[in-house]
Amino acid sequence: MVKYGDGTLVRIPVMYGDADRQVASIIRQNSENKVSSVPRISVYVGDLSLDRTRLSDSSFVGKVNFRERDIQVDPDTGRDTYNQSQGRNYTVERVMPTPFLLKMKVDIWAANTDQKLQILEQILVLFNPSLELQTTDNYIDWTSLTTLELFDVHWSSRTVPVGNDSPIEVATLTVTTPIWISPPAKVKHLGVITKIITSFYQDSNTSPSGYADGLGQDLAAPTTTFSTPLTRITATTSGNFGIQVYAGEVRLMAEKENAIPRSSLLDLPIKQGPAINWQELFDQFPQQYVAGSSRLYLTQANGSNVIGTILINPLDNTLLNVAWDPDTLTTNTGIDSNGYLDTDVGYSLSGCHRASSPGTFDAIMDPLMTGPNDAKFVARYGALTAGRRYLIIEDIGSTINIDGADAWKSTTNVDLVAHANDIIEWSGTQWNVIFDSVQETDTMVWQTNIYTGVQYLWNGVSWVKSFEGEYKAGEWKIEL
Repeated sequence: MVKYGDGTLVRIPVMYGDADRQVASIIRQNSENKVSSVPRISVYVGDLSLDRTRLSDSSFVGKVNFRERDIQVDPDTGRDTYNQSQGRNYTVERVMPTPFLLKMKVDIWAANTDQKLQILEQILVLFNPSLELQTTDNYIDWTSLTTLELFDVHWSSRTVPVGNDSPIEVATLTVTTPIWISPPAKVKHLGVITKIITSFYQDSNTSPSGYADGLGQDLAAPTTTFSTPLTRITATTSGNFGIQVYAGEVRLMAEKENAIPRSSLLDLPIKQGPAINWQELFDQFPQQYVAGSSRLYLTQANGSNVIGTILINPLDNTLLNVAWDPDTLTTNTGIDSNGYLDTDVGYSLSGCHRASSPGTFDAIMDPLMTGPNDAKFVARYGALTAGRRYLIIEDIGSTINIDGADAWKSTTNVDLVAHANDIIEWSGTQWNVIFDSVQETDTMVWQTNIYTGVQYLWNGVSWVKSFEGEYKAGEWKIEL
């Protein structure tokens, strides 16, 4: 806004200034004598270039699952309104966008210098040094956040001497912003299987009064042949239940139940609904649950299954304890002390400080909140010794630091420089980055946290639990 001499405040119209000749002629009312009104701000594109510094894997596809709220008709108004129940489910597959650097020109038209100064003092204070923008409120749009940086200020379009003409005073701001151009996303509607029951039978020859000799031969009267059920596979989407798997325990989740994420992406979301008794589910089927014999199947993204034998917790029948079959789990990826993976040329455990368990780390930690010698940290995870490994969730140190954090220095006073999602190891004298998350963008790595016993997967972008988490109806089944 600008303030006129009579004290009135006037809003300044802003328009996109890249008009073609026909539109420009209409605005000027087809007259060369029409004078453009001021003050006014026009914006137009100055330049567009490929930002090679932000290029990523063009084949990467980010998948996100989400649920809509169900819609019901309001009896009072007759309009469709959202309720608290679950509606339709979708999976959105987002292809990696291409990064560009957009340069914009902002022309500020003013009648005099006073007007120009009033406008500039309201705009320039926003850049310190940049302005953060959100281009959309769609939460599945991973390109919605960007920044606007002031690149240059051209003070005036006038020259000295002014001459006989008095052109409009125009100041030009040049701003740059990183943008993304995204390919179309693929949206899939999720269907739900209600129940699948398949029985397998085998024929057996036996007799109620028969006896067997040492050779296993039946010495009784002629045998009777009948069929007995071998096993029963139940896809436990009955009632559209989901499950939550964590630390060898499984909880049932209702069809429309949601889980609230915790602060850390490595933590399991908190189940919100009431606890559900497992025995109530098993009672729906003719076959009986057998503790330590019935098995749980978790379908993975690659089509394989993680399998474990189940037991209802004797102290809490809403918990299912699972002993996972190690043969169905993905083997941890070995990492030696030089940072080589067990698939790399040069991988060797001969000089590795952790030769006995190269596929594990000791804990997950925030290096900005605690250090390896902190008393509480030592009490929980143990004293620092050669071979100790930690997965860090925040950046620590910088190559431009003169003096970094003392808690992370080597014995020779060298700073640790590492990124979030890196795995670091203490050699006895200094910290080394043995897994560089910035470099390993096309490799899948499995590691187990010794402190919690949870296995994690590096998918090239972030660490996620390898198989623990939420499974929706149709993604799990139980063999009774």
